[in-house]
Amino acid sequence: MRIMIDGRYLPGSARVNRDLLITLRNIAKALQFGIRYDAQRELVMINSKDPSIPPLPSDNDTDERTEDENARLAGKVICLDPGHGGSDPGAIGPTGTMEKDNTLAIALLLKEKLEKSGATVVMTRDSDTEVASAEATDQEELSARVEVANQAEADLFISIHNDAFTSNTAAGTTTFHYGNKDSLKLANLIQQSLVERLDTKNRGARFASFYMLRYTDMPSILIEVAFISNIVEEMLLSSVDGRDNAAESICTGILKYFKV
Repeated sequence: MRIMIDGRYLPGSARVNRDLLITLRNIAKALQFGIRYDAQRELVMINSKDPSIPPLPSDNDTDERTEDENARLAGKVICLDPGHGGSDPGAIGPTGTMEKDNTLAIALLLKEKLEKSGATVVMTRDSDTEVASAEATDQEELSARVEVANQAEADLFISIHNDAFTSNTAAGTTTFHYGNKDSLKLANLIQQSLVERLDTKNRGARFASFYMLRYTDMPSILIEVAFISNIVEEMLLSSVDGRDNAAESICTGILKYFKV
């Protein structure tokens, strides 16, 4: 769902739901704004100047907006790396959900969002499989993921993971970088976007000497979206809305990084 205020589209989008629409209507009523919802376009229009109902945008206006949005990341190649996969489930939550499933679901949603903005997206994996082989060592698996990004000459490398700890009270979001200026900038923008949208504890953008961050040739980050070992955050990571919000947050951070 998109929101238009006084004829101008706000950046980003949200999943349509009844509670959100009711909240927007109540806010508009309290502020004496005009409001209209176009279900076909999934568009909320708000008139902040007076209580009159805003007119529907013309088809030409919508087409122009879509064309502009589709070109925001034109020419950019982004490599997405869903952590783990195949015989490696990653961390497993209290109810049995697996990190490898969460990371792939988030990455596929993010791929769709980035492609809608014009980016070329390269995936290290797009199904439940290893990148190297089931018999590969951990080092060979990591090297295979790095090779995908470097061979694609990607502009960004983003590895998506779930955090875990022995204590089930550990919680929050962390984004790791290797310390170079561009990676730090990307990590900070995505970290901020994630904690604001997911409402998770901000564990910060942190330095880490992970293999994939050291050997990729482009700005690279590794995101620990939330703790799968925490029952509440496990539900967030495995839910449709939680995964979509994570993907939307990362996409927003990328758009801010490229200033589009």
